Formats: sequence, C-alpha cells, structure tokens
Amino acid sequence: MRWRNVRFVFALLGLSGLTACASLWLAGGLPLMKVAPEILGTRTVEQRLTIVWPGEQRVLEAVLDIQPGKMTVIGLTFGARLFSFDYDGKKITVTQPLPRGMSAQRIINDLLLAYAPLDVLTAALPTDWSVREEQGRRRVFRDEALAISIHYVEGSLWQGRVVLDNHALHYQLTLDSREETADVP
Repeated sequence: MRWRNVRFVFALLGLSGLTACASLWLAGGLPLMKVAPEILGTRTVEQRLTIVWPGEQRVLEAVLDIQPGKMTVIGLTFGARLFSFDYDGKKITVTQPLPRGMSAQRIINDLLLAYAPLDVLTAALPTDWSVREEQGRRRVFRDEALAISIHYVEGSLWQGRVVLDNHALHYQLTLDSREETADVP
C-alpha cells in the first residue's frame, strides 16, 4: 500500500511538471517582465483591442490607469466591467477574474513589449530574448528566432494604432489607443 502511495505522488509530480511546461509554452516562454509601471508615464488610456488568431477574432475595450507603483487594467464589454487586475511591476493581482483563455500575464507582457522604452525593455527581457528597433517597428527575438513583431502604424504611442504579431503563439493584437487628457481652459 505504501509503494502505491509513493507511485501516486510521483505520478502527480510528473503531471504537474507537464502542466507547468504546457503553461510556459502557452505563455510563449516569456515570464512576467518586471518593469515599474511608471516607466510608461502617469496616464489614463482607453484602448480598443482587436485580437485575431486562427479562425477567430474578438474585440474588447480596455482602460489602462497608470500611476506611480501601479497599473490597473480594466476590460470592458458593452460598457460593463468584464475583468480587472493590477500590476505593480513585480506581480499581478486579479481583482475581477479574466474570461477563460485570457492571461493577465500575456496582456501585461504585450503592453510592455509595445510601450516600454527600448532600454527598459532590453533590461527586462530574459537572457535568451533580445529586441531590435527600427523606425516604426520593433522586433523581439528568442534565441535569434523572430517571436514578436510590433508595428507603430499611426499617431503617437498613446494616441494611435499599434499592431503586435505574436509569431510564436499565432495571434495578432491591434491596439487603438486614445489617452485621456485634461481639458485646459
């Protein structure tokens, strides 16, 4: 009986190892980047996110509230809150659960890949990842293989369109942003 319990524990450990590998693959192998939110500037931004992957497309509204020490991401559908979470530069705290299949970590990483200054992004990436930037385009590599392309289509970063193609995970994310600005009399 005792050996049966030991085999059961080893089977569970093996299964959890496979699950960890699968979730690492699903995250594209990129761990949560550790970047202070304020590096993106203190701002509130409304975004329309269009996510396209093989056979499907979804559109989602979001609000990013970036303050010193915290970025809050709120996902909306038809004006109602769908999910929300906070990122403090080290960890994510989910305040309202994300729909199945959505990852707060991937959202944060995609936002940082698209909007973080190049030097900050370069320092935050793991050693087997690198980033190159030319005018209007940023390319992210893993072991010298192109993993992600980012194209800055029009406008400024926070008042225009950014298109992120994740080649490793086969999806495209289009971010149409509009920064809220204070009206000056």
